[in-house]
Amino acid sequence: MPPKVSIIIPAYNRAHLIGATLRSALRQTYRDYEIVVIDDGSTDDTESVIRAIAPDARYISQANVGIPEVLNVCVRAAAGEYIAFLGSDDALAPKALEKQAAVLDANPNVGIVHGQAWLMDEQGRLTHLQKPPFAKSSYVRSGRDEIADLVMSNHIVATTVMVRKACFEECGLFDARFGLYEDWNMWTRILKRWDVGYVNEPLAFYRVHHGESGSIFRKAEPRALERYRRIQIEDILHDPEMGPKLKHLRRAAYARHHYSVALHSMDVRARWYGRWQAAQALAVSPLSGTSASAMRVIARSFVPRPLVALARRMRSGNSFETQDQRTLEAVLGGGAVPEA
Repeated sequence: MPPKVSIIIPAYNRAHLIGATLRSALRQTYRDYEIVVIDDGSTDDTESVIRAIAPDARYISQANVGIPEVLNVCVRAAAGEYIAFLGSDDALAPKALEKQAAVLDANPNVGIVHGQAWLMDEQGRLTHLQKPPFAKSSYVRSGRDEIADLVMSNHIVATTVMVRKACFEECGLFDARFGLYEDWNMWTRILKRWDVGYVNEPLAFYRVHHGESGSIFRKAEPRALERYRRIQIEDILHDPEMGPKLKHLRRAAYARHHYSVALHSMDVRARWYGRWQAAQALAVSPLSGTSASAMRVIARSFVPRPLVALARRMRSGNSFETQDQRTLEAVLGGGAVPEA
């Protein structure tokens, strides 16, 4: 009998991190699941780590194809009715599958359930709780209502997501046009047809990398990031069904788009492009809530880089001494998970 849930983990050269990821999967309170790891052409010891820590996991090795095709391989390989996404450098909270599956079990019309995520740095220190800015409590609502928020930005953290496999059978797989934001596009397509559930508590720990070890997103060339974001936003705003209903959000959505690109440009030291994108945000919608933030980006673009770097180091030094930090340390280190 197939498992109810498939945890899918695409991996590429994560031998130094995937052990903690697998331990977090193995320590779930929900037990009716399988682990499927798709090794996308790793050249390190990823396979040996997987076989040592999770010998019962299904391990599939292939030549490197990159995102989003590796995600499609993961989805095709999954045997479960529900599919949980887990990054090879991230970790699940111990009750994540239990909480996610309960929402799908109780709500047949819900196709996607997601939740909060703790962001952590390279050393496993919590830095920020990521959650939808509009969410005050758990909810189940129309997927189309969720799209009205998704047109502004992708508030769904992939490693907190569980999806019915039937959604992919109905809506198709990840779109090969995208080198970034393929998940944002996929959730939007599913939510045109399915409802959504949200769990108002941390379900996962999402690792944020910087520098040369950074993620594809963190290292993305700003013009490429702008292009992929624009494709996604225009897919929503030009959709025959959703576009007319979201017409009132068009200016605000494009302003947020330019502001987001401006922030990323500043982070990767593309100051002139960031300044221009922030100016575009102001030009598109000078009276929106984004305008003040865009002006701050423009001002920041004139601050000497050493001062910006100092401020970033001071912020990154903050950490949280919370129950979740202790839970994370136990998961990453293999110790006993403390009681809530």
